[in-house]
This record gives sequence, C-alpha cells and structure tokens, in this order.
Amino acid sequence: MPAGGASDRGRTRPHIVVLGGGFAGLNAAHALRRVDADVTLLDKNNYHTFQPLLYQVSTAYLPPEEVGSALRAVFRRQANLTVQVGELVDVDWAQRVLRCQDGSTIDFDYLILAAGAETNFFGVPGMREHAWPLYTLTDAVRLRRHLLSTLERAARNVSPRNSGSGGRPIRVVVVGGGPTGVETAGALSSMAHEVVGPAARLGVTLVEAGPRLLSALSPRSSQRALIDLCHRHVDVRLNRSVKAADSCGVTLSGGERINTDTVIWAAGVQANALSRALGLELNRRGQIVVDPQLQIPDHPGVFAAGDLAAIPGAPDGRPLPQLAPVAIQSGRHAGKQVARLIKGQPLQEFRYRDKGVMAVLGRGDAVAELPLSRRMTGRYPLQFGGFVAWLLWLVVHIVYLISFRNRLQVLVDWAWNYFTSRGTGAILFDAPESPSCDVPANECGANAGTPHPRDGSDSIKSQQPGPASVRPG
Repeated sequence: MPAGGASDRGRTRPHIVVLGGGFAGLNAAHALRRVDADVTLLDKNNYHTFQPLLYQVSTAYLPPEEVGSALRAVFRRQANLTVQVGELVDVDWAQRVLRCQDGSTIDFDYLILAAGAETNFFGVPGMREHAWPLYTLTDAVRLRRHLLSTLERAARNVSPRNSGSGGRPIRVVVVGGGPTGVETAGALSSMAHEVVGPAARLGVTLVEAGPRLLSALSPRSSQRALIDLCHRHVDVRLNRSVKAADSCGVTLSGGERINTDTVIWAAGVQANALSRALGLELNRRGQIVVDPQLQIPDHPGVFAAGDLAAIPGAPDGRPLPQLAPVAIQSGRHAGKQVARLIKGQPLQEFRYRDKGVMAVLGRGDAVAELPLSRRMTGRYPLQFGGFVAWLLWLVVHIVYLISFRNRLQVLVDWAWNYFTSRGTGAILFDAPESPSCDVPANECGANAGTPHPRDGSDSIKSQQPGPASVRPG
C-alpha cells in the first residue's frame, strides 16, 4: 500500500474502513471527517447504542429508542462516509480485503478495528443459558419485557383484599457489584412500586465476589453505595460468588441457594470473539495487542481501539480498562493517526486522560470521584456524593448522548421521572411466552410463568419501535 495513496482498485483516493458503530468506531469515523478519503463504517447493526443507560431501558425508566441512534442519521453531514451493515468474519491481510458473513467483500487501504466487547460469563455453569445479560440493547429490551411481564402477572394474581401488601416478593438476583450492577440494583429497588404500585414487590439481591462494591472507586464511596442500597432494601452479599445457575435459581459459594428465575448478569465483559478469528496477537483477555500509537504490529495502516484493543497506559502496567471514556478517546486517536498517515505525517502515541468515575445509586443520589488534573490517574482526590453527584452524572450522560433529539428526550423523561416517580418506558408489548422449567415453579420457589432468557431468537419481535442490539466499543 503506498503511503498516503489509494490502492490499485479503481479508487481515486484512499479507502478507510472503520469496523464497529460503538463509542470507539463513532469517534474514529468522526475524526476522519475532513480527510480526503472514502470512509466506510461497517457494523452488523445500523445504529449506535448508548450503553451506559441500558439499565434504565431494562428497568423501564427510558424507552429503547432514546438510547439508540441510527448511524446514517449520526453521520448525515459527513460527506466522505458511507454506512454499511454487515458482519465481518475474516480478513485477507495480504490482499487487504474484508470478508463478511453474507459473502460480500470490502477492500481497504486503512483499517480501524473497533468491534467492542461481549458478555463474559467466566465459565459459570448454567449462567449463559439461564442468566439475563445486560450488555446490548437486545439484552435490555428482553429483560425489560420479562420484568414488566412478571410484575403485571403478579399484580393480576393479587386479590383486591390484599392489594396493599403485594404478596410474596418477586426475587431478582443481580450478579456483579460494579457500576452496572449497583445502578441496576438501585433502579430495581423502586421499579415495582413505580410500575404497578403496591400490588407487587421486587426483592433484590446483589451478589459481589469481592469485599466491597464499586472496587474502582475509593472505600469511602464503596461504603456509601452499600449504605444507600441497604436503605433501599437491597440485600447485598459481599465476598460471595455464584457457582452455578439453573432455571430455578443460583447457587452461591458456600452452598447457599437463592430461588429465582431472574438472574441479571453484570459481572464482566471480554473482547469481541472476532478478535480470535483474525490471526492477530492477543493478550490473555483476548484483546488485540497494539503499540503505543494503537497500530497493530506488523500490520501498517491497521489500528485497534476501544474494548477490542489491549491499550497500554494503566499505572500498573496492565491495559486500560474496558470503559466508555477509554473507547471514546482511543477511537478518536486511531482516526487521527490514519489521517496523519494519509498526510505523510509521523504517528503520535496515545495518552489517556482520566476524567474520573461515577455511579448512580438511585433517584437523586450518586457517587463521583474526579481528578484535579488531566494527567492524574488512580485514586481521585475529589470525592463526593448525594444530589450534587447525581446532577453531575445527569449532565455528563446528557452531553455524551449522540444526538440533540436523544438528549432532549432523555432530559425530559428524567425530569418527569424525578418529579412524578413514574417511569416513562413501562409499556409492555407482546408478553413473552412461558418458559420450560426442569421442575414446577411451585416446587423450586421460582417466579411462576416467566420466560427463559434464551428462548426464541435473539431478535425482538413485535416490540416497541426502535433498535435491537449493538455493543459500543
């Protein structure tokens, strides 16, 4: 490939392919908007998902379309970019050709791999088959339908005489005490009352294998999160891991059994399986090894960014964590490096700017930890919580939403939810079918008549209009 030139395929200018429509892919493509080149954004879905708010979709606080943006609408003003829907399965590195699942091929001069990550069940027996993951919009919509169906069924079975008590609590187990698990547990704690009133109750158990919640934050913030969740009647189990799952519940370390058919998995992710099919060097976590410029060794003009890449730069020598800010900054950097190559300029090293961490605990409450300088990493000196942290969390998430329309809609919905204590997404379409269970529900103690998370295809049928699934990288 001639430096800065187009390949000999009838093109008049270089062709850049960006694989993935998540955070890394979008920012890489946007960084190429002024480059004299043809840019193709390839993704298996035609939309981007704002993944940090998926838990609000699953708990019916936001409708699905408010965290999804059509890729063609996002880039409607970028004249040099074309969106192509397809799923990559192989790369001919010698010929610089991508092969998609439908048999089509795409040639490239420069390539940015930003396919993101996928749920990691860590080999826990039965978890892949029986847990509800929360990592794509498909996951969130299916979990939302399941929870709403369960609550409506419980409310229907309560007699008018006992409508104020709500009967036996519907048990939900959330696995993972990171931001996703904590935020999901906090939202679930009030979901039943806000959807069906006193007619049903959700009993939420949060299981964390480590000694504290939110391990990326300080012990002070972890303790605040624990106290807040306990006040919200969430049963927090620390130093407990899930050893197995089945259709009627989970077994914890030590042999403790929790009966439920709603196990929400928020315990971890891994690099997209695509990384293992490309013949590239990987680290132990399945991420593609890159140099300090984010270029893949021995593959000039090919870069990796976001969750798919083992990006150097963490203080302990390990790759940077798989977080949205890392994906955004690395994607932008990869795009800029391709632009520099086309212009014949030298590459620059990637430097991550840590802007802090936040987690919402419930309506009007959050924890936040911020650095005092852009170069500061690790523990953060500025730590606070409560209503001010919650407002900051709102502002940050509004700013990072892709389109103005989505920002306005989410802001209105959040304001309505805060002042009325009612979710805006609690509409149930096409109640799912009943699952098959190894034993009758009344024998195993599971919630009766609720669907198996893996029943049917991964596509959502007869759902509220909007997108279906994507993983931002």
